[in-house]
Amino acid sequence: MKNNIKRLVIISIFVMGLFSCSEYLETDPSSSVSDNTVFITVQGAEAALNGCYYQMESGNGGAGRSDDWGYPSHQMTYDACGEDIIVWGGWYVYDYNFWGHTRGDIFKSSALWNFYYRLINNVNSVITFTPGSSGDETQKDHVIGQAYALRGWAYFQLIRLYQHTYAIAKDMPGVPLYLEPTSDQTEGKPRGTVQQTYDQILKDLLEAEKLLPGYERGARKNRINLNVCQGFLAEVYLTMNEWDKAAEYANKARADFPLTSNDDYLAGFNELATGSWMWGIAPTKDQNMGDYSPFAMWANWTRNGFTFQCFFLATEFVNLFDDNDIRKSQYSWIWDQIYISYKFRDNEDLIGNIVFMRAEEMLLIEAEAYARVGDDQKAKDLLWQLQEMRSAEKSQATGTDLLEDILIERRKELYGEGFAWFDLIRNQKPLERKGNHANYGGHKPFPAKSWRFVYQIPNSEIINNSAMTEGIWPAGDQTPFDGVYNP
Repeated sequence: MKNNIKRLVIISIFVMGLFSCSEYLETDPSSSVSDNTVFITVQGAEAALNGCYYQMESGNGGAGRSDDWGYPSHQMTYDACGEDIIVWGGWYVYDYNFWGHTRGDIFKSSALWNFYYRLINNVNSVITFTPGSSGDETQKDHVIGQAYALRGWAYFQLIRLYQHTYAIAKDMPGVPLYLEPTSDQTEGKPRGTVQQTYDQILKDLLEAEKLLPGYERGARKNRINLNVCQGFLAEVYLTMNEWDKAAEYANKARADFPLTSNDDYLAGFNELATGSWMWGIAPTKDQNMGDYSPFAMWANWTRNGFTFQCFFLATEFVNLFDDNDIRKSQYSWIWDQIYISYKFRDNEDLIGNIVFMRAEEMLLIEAEAYARVGDDQKAKDLLWQLQEMRSAEKSQATGTDLLEDILIERRKELYGEGFAWFDLIRNQKPLERKGNHANYGGHKPFPAKSWRFVYQIPNSEIINNSAMTEGIWPAGDQTPFDGVYNP
């Protein structure tokens, strides 16, 4: 195969299904995703889908590195690369200091690229082969719908990692689109455009939205139901600056989920059953991230086991909170130099649950969308719901000041949940890191639209994909590493 992603040794979706739903397996094991015997029945197709979820949640099980534990490890990277968390020691100091982790010849670019394309290849098998499975048609629709949603989500992650935000880059190179299972004979695909990538993301998510009504996941909140799919659409439309649709879908997505109570907010963020949690995982023992979990990174000395204790909070960030805000009670000033946070605390078995999406994100998307179109009152009514619950001062701002208050509320409410870096990129803001950031480790600020916010394509992909050309854009397909993009 010409394309680097095709050269991956991919764990069979059948084998991955063993970890999460072994009772569904009715066929012989396979060693390649091209072996579709698992899809004879819809139960087999669901087992294959379970394997896709397992891979998304667990990645390569660490593979010797703290950043290779699936999506939870990506969330930590996205926050470490922002302004509010200080990383002092531990592996994520590499991301925090921008020593070159976005370079195409560094492992991080390849690790992220391979993770999402491996997931895409596996869900492509589910989408391709499930229609021919025997069994209940509604159950098949629900399996295929989840696969479409996973594929749309994976491409959304890729395009935000490997190119500038849609508003300034829709005609720029996107990411290769693979819509069928790949094999050793599959030719590599070109980058296409950002617009084409987003068109495919929306096509996948809107198809999923048609197929998922009636799907009941029960307590399995790691599965994508209709609400989560609509949450993806809200995130995508927000990134595309389609404000009316962002507000519409955020409202739909959160309809069945209350806001996080103050008691739940202060309880450690480790319980999937929390009413506001729309999507997340309850790791099994074989998925346990152990010393590399988010709970092991936060310095608060509450964990009954080893902790890297390397995630702290910047003074400038903590100063954003009002004195009566219940969230401020989670912070402690230590060593006369830095803040620690008690937001994330592991459970007694050291396998605390991890949140991916919750109602507050959707409420803040809806508020931001109304503010963007000038409907200040609707925006404030939504923002005030959260501020009143947290005993924070209610914003009285209007116009651009109100919008900035909503963006600050996103930072205050959602820190540590994987939004910081993408919010800087989406809003075309610089990375500044004021205050006590300066005491720690060689980082530097980046201006808005810096190429340092964008991962380069892995060098191995450029070399092995015959549809890509070597050389830095616009002469070739490789993304610049440094400098500023001026649309």
